[in-house]
This record gives sequence, structure tokens and C-alpha cells, in this order.
Amino acid sequence: MVDVVLWEWEWACCGEPFVVGDRVVFGVVAAEEGVRELCAPAADPVFVETHHEREPELRISGVVRSVAALTVAHRMMRVPPQRPVPGIRRFSSPGAEWAIEVRPTPYVLTSEQLIGTAQSEPLDGVGRAVEDDDAESAPREADPADGDIRRHLVGYLVTIDED
Repeated sequence: MVDVVLWEWEWACCGEPFVVGDRVVFGVVAAEEGVRELCAPAADPVFVETHHEREPELRISGVVRSVAALTVAHRMMRVPPQRPVPGIRRFSSPGAEWAIEVRPTPYVLTSEQLIGTAQSEPLDGVGRAVEDDDAESAPREADPADGDIRRHLVGYLVTIDED
């Protein structure tokens, strides 16, 4: 058995859905110390699946025995802008019947991952999270206060029984 991390952003883009019991083939690289620290204490992965940032060092194939969502706590921060914020701006394409209105905010919202806060929650499998362009968007949440701690999905821990 071997544990592989799939990053949420990478899988949401172009990963193929799978469930426990499916046969998979992943291109992987060795999990570096920073990855293992981020996944602690919930997991200690051996490999990281990759198909965007790096060339795979090897291919792992086998049957998926378990899947878990990995979440990490983030400290939310409101950072003042570096330069004056312009007023309301409208953007559109020539001849278009639509426009996007952008309103200034007094801060830029950023977050910092908190090492050693990973938690896992069992799943039946991993789907794709790419939203349908025609889907109605959910109402936007209010921005968190400066210093708030929020949990974010960072990826999936997949245990594979190798061939």
C-alpha cells in the first residue's frame, strides 16, 4: 500500500473521477518535506500526483483502497493595498450587452496555511470540481475578519494497493 496526495486545484482542472475499488494510474514525484509537514498530522504521504507543474518521476498503478479529503487551517489576513484604490470601474467587450462592475475594497484578502493542522475525512472517491459555466453561482460569503481561522480543502489522500 502506498499513500499519494492529489492537490485539489490540479485535480479540479483535469483529473478523472474515481472511487474506492477503481484501478488508477498516477504520474508521481516523491513527497518533499514541506508536503509531509503540510499534511501532518493527518497523513504522511510518500508521493504527490503531478500532471501540471513537474514531470512525473515514475508511474504508480493499482487499486484505490481509500480516499480522504485533506483540509488545512488557514489564517485569513486583510492586507492594505500598496497604492490608492480607484473608484468603481466598469469593464466590457466592444459591442457587448454586459459589463462587469468592480468596486474597490480597503484591503486585499490573503491567507496563510498553518502547518501541522491537517485533518482528513473519508470519501467514497474523487470527482472533478470544475464548475459549469451555466450554473448559477452561490451568494458570496462575507469576507472573514482579519486573523480568522478557516479550513480549506487542499487535496486528497489516496491509498493505493500497487500492482
